[in-house]
Amino acid sequence: MMTSPFSIQQWGSIINTPEDIPEDTHTLTLEKSRVPMDELHRLFAAVPQLTHLTFQHRTNENGKLDWVQVGKALLKTPHVNYLNCRKCELADFELLEILKGCTLELCELNLSHNRLLFNNKELIRRLQYFTNLR
Repeated sequence: MMTSPFSIQQWGSIINTPEDIPEDTHTLTLEKSRVPMDELHRLFAAVPQLTHLTFQHRTNENGKLDWVQVGKALLKTPHVNYLNCRKCELADFELLEILKGCTLELCELNLSHNRLLFNNKELIRRLQYFTNLR
């Protein structure tokens, strides 16, 4: 595993496999590129210090992310406190699956430009779990 003076990385630039990413990465952007679902768990396990994660993934342009797998992979990143899912076209059940992988560390969540209705009771209960969320 290599280290870097830069701890902000973007998948699809010079990062194309989990082995390419520096272990000390604290900010990761997965933007408009296809992240292979079979590598997502390995990718998140490779960045234990990750605190900021951004998905800017339009499903119409780039195919469909498996949000259940995203939630499961997030279990490997216990320090994520900022999650940006802007323009991901999320529905309530997809957000719920993502939040199942988040710890109480989560305090900032960007959900602009999604299909969320917030009419899922389980989602509302899960959101209430995050007492520091803004």
